[in-house]
Amino acid sequence: MRPLPLTLLACTGLAVEGGSWHTATTVPERLQEMHAALHHGRIYIAGGIDSTNGAIARAYRFDPAASRWDRIADLPAPRHHMPLAVVGDTLYAVGGLAEDFSGQANFWAYLEDGNVWEARAPLPIGRGASAVGAAAGKLIVVGGLGPTQAHVDSTALYDPATNRWRNAAPLPTPRDHLTAQVANGILYAIGGRPGDANRNFDLVDAYDPAVDRWTTRAPMPSRRGGLASSVLDGRIHTFGGETNSSVFDNHEVYDPVANRWSAAPPLPTARHGLAAAAIGGKIYVIGGGPRAGFAQTGAVEVFTP
Repeated sequence: MRPLPLTLLACTGLAVEGGSWHTATTVPERLQEMHAALHHGRIYIAGGIDSTNGAIARAYRFDPAASRWDRIADLPAPRHHMPLAVVGDTLYAVGGLAEDFSGQANFWAYLEDGNVWEARAPLPIGRGASAVGAAAGKLIVVGGLGPTQAHVDSTALYDPATNRWRNAAPLPTPRDHLTAQVANGILYAIGGRPGDANRNFDLVDAYDPAVDRWTTRAPMPSRRGGLASSVLDGRIHTFGGETNSSVFDNHEVYDPVANRWSAAPPLPTARHGLAAAAIGGKIYVIGGGPRAGFAQTGAVEVFTP
């Protein structure tokens, strides 16, 4: 499925935004099914699936100021579909899928000074292809596939002060390959799929940790799983995704205050299983699969509004 042209989107009432894309230094290897997080002014990626179609433990750090990628300490074990998130002053790697695509309960903290990953309290249940966010000093994990590849509906909250997990109100629609971002203290779980990439969701569910409650928000204009997202100026930008036979170049932007979506310039390279992170008023969209299923690219494309 190809996304609607911007002119048609405008005719259907979806606002169209400006902005431009340019390329940045490519990842040292072609990767898909990895995530990104910004920590201390640099973008981290870890794990994923490489050009052998196998899971890896390798991890990299990108310095936008120097336009340089550096390899950092390997993960304790190979993982793919493993979200990264920063809570407080620590970068965490959350669960992920093993080589056999089973959801894992590992929870690792990256110690920058020692360049090492250390184990923390494991997830209440293993999961990968999930989504994470940080709010009120807690890490929030939603969705994903469990140890037997069944969907996990529980919402898991981690408190770094106590190194403990607890379960919160479950995600209204269990799903995998979704994305999530936090804006104004609310976590937004966006898109995903019920295991079948031809049955992608347009769902947007909002979780308020202050009251432990989910609410439904305006749906995404397109139905997409395997997408990535990032927050810029309080709005959530979503990128890419796949069906069983095609990939998306969609770039759609959600305004949580107005509860409204708009269209933005599409990805130059359509892909799924990609990573995204914002810094310096720009969003870096990293790697992913340029074809449905197993395919990898090292492309880094940068969006400036």
